[in-house]
Amino acid sequence: MKYEIFISQKPVDGKSIKEIKGFPVVTPIQVHGSNVAFIDSSKSLVPEADAIVTNSKNFWIGVLTADCLPIFLIGDGIVGVVHAGWRGTLKGIVLNTVKYILRFSKVEKAILGISICRNCYEVGEDVYTLFPKEYRGCFSKKGSDKYLFDLKKANLFQLKSLGVENVEIIKGCTVCDNHLFFSYRKERTKKRILSAIRIL
Repeated sequence: MKYEIFISQKPVDGKSIKEIKGFPVVTPIQVHGSNVAFIDSSKSLVPEADAIVTNSKNFWIGVLTADCLPIFLIGDGIVGVVHAGWRGTLKGIVLNTVKYILRFSKVEKAILGISICRNCYEVGEDVYTLFPKEYRGCFSKKGSDKYLFDLKKANLFQLKSLGVENVEIIKGCTVCDNHLFFSYRKERTKKRILSAIRIL
């Protein structure tokens, strides 16, 4: 299936992008949760969700991030886009989205977008202890009560657990490449990166 993806860069605030190549962009109201919203060609309401799935060619679906991980999912005649921070990852947002798509199609490919990298994402003992022990390999100790968290590895683990083997990882870190991408952690900015996908 043919599709295209779009990732905004500085100085453009992704929140200001309402259309790409003449097609409107639909983004959800993100709440760091585990809800998946399906939008067909007639849908006009903006959902409260952290993932959107569609089978329509009439618009782009996107998520807004500034350190969290955007994940594109491609099936047969269906695509999804996921917003996964540590909270959404813990709640299994990408698992929920893959399971949703599997009702209609195999997930043929996943693409992990631009997020904070494992060397820059510092979390506390409180976050570390929330994750089950099978995620231990996604954390590395830094100091007495600090850890570095590999957000991509954690979501890759979830994707593989549901049989998604074809995964592409887009290189780039919101902190290391802050000249290109917005980072809330580095800048405390309200501006965001738009990561969007459309079926062609």
